[in-house]
Amino acid sequence: MQTLKPWKKKGFFGVVSSWLLLIVASGAMVTVFTAITYARSCSKLTGFPLLLQKVGIVSANGPCASKAGGAICQGGTACTAPSTKPGKCKNINVTGPANCACVETTISPLR
Repeated sequence: MQTLKPWKKKGFFGVVSSWLLLIVASGAMVTVFTAITYARSCSKLTGFPLLLQKVGIVSANGPCASKAGGAICQGGTACTAPSTKPGKCKNINVTGPANCACVETTISPLR
C-alpha cells in the first residue's frame, strides 16, 4: 500500500484554501457592491438586498418615498445623495415595484 507524501498533502490544502479565500472575497465584494447600490433606499427591497436590509447593512429610511401605488417615486425631489452631494429622487429599479433612492445629480462638462 502506497502512502501519501507530506508535500502532496500540503499542495492539496493550499489549493483548497486558495479557492476558499477566493469564494469568501467574491462574496464580500458582492455584498459591498449591493450595499452601495441600495444605500439610502426608501422602499422595501426584495431578494438579497432585502436580506441586507433586514440585517441592517442597507438602510430603509432614505430621503425619498414612493407615491401611492408604489410604482412611481417622488420625481425630481431634491435630496442629499449617499456621497453627501446634492441629488434627486429617482427609481433605480429596472422592473417591478419602485425602489426610490437619492441619486447624485451630475452635470455634463459639455454644456
